[in-house]
Amino acid sequence: GASCWTSAPALLPRPGRKRSSFDVIIIGGGIVGLASARALILRHPALSIGVLEKEKDLAVHQTGHNSGVIHSGIYYKPESLKAKLCVQGAALIYEYCNQKGISYKQCGKLIVAVEQEEIPRLQALYERGLQNGVQGLRLIQQEDIKKKEPYCRVSDLLTPHTCSQGHFHLGLRPVTWRLSVNLQEARITLLGQ
Repeated sequence: GASCWTSAPALLPRPGRKRSSFDVIIIGGGIVGLASARALILRHPALSIGVLEKEKDLAVHQTGHNSGVIHSGIYYKPESLKAKLCVQGAALIYEYCNQKGISYKQCGKLIVAVEQEEIPRLQALYERGLQNGVQGLRLIQQEDIKKKEPYCRVSDLLTPHTCSQGHFHLGLRPVTWRLSVNLQEARITLLGQ
């Protein structure tokens, strides 16, 4: 098990009347803002980047209230940008968490056909997932699933790479906080209240 963060690194107070100069300012200290700052600094290390957050802490709004589910990409239209980004994004977040020692639980997801007539839709969803490159996708028969969920009937589809991310329901906060430390190490300024 990897260690988890219990609080965010401190944000620098916003400068008063004195103006700070940056090549790029990113508004918002949630997962999207910090991930954007990370992507920029990796591609353009000479940039001076500031992240501006209106709150006293990072990940206070949407990021801090997010369920933390990392979706597999099974539902999206094959070859669509959404499908490609979902599958690639899941792989990248797992890689980042593994590199930085951020705990997550890869619990999987059961998609259940509760009526016999739903089996063709389940099969179509399975095919869509395969076309999208969803890792570890497989059809499971009723006998094979009894150990996981004894009340399921007919056929079930398991996507083991759909997961609940975060240790003890911390959601995306540990990822955001670890990103903020990496950004500060890369000389990106985080400004807050």
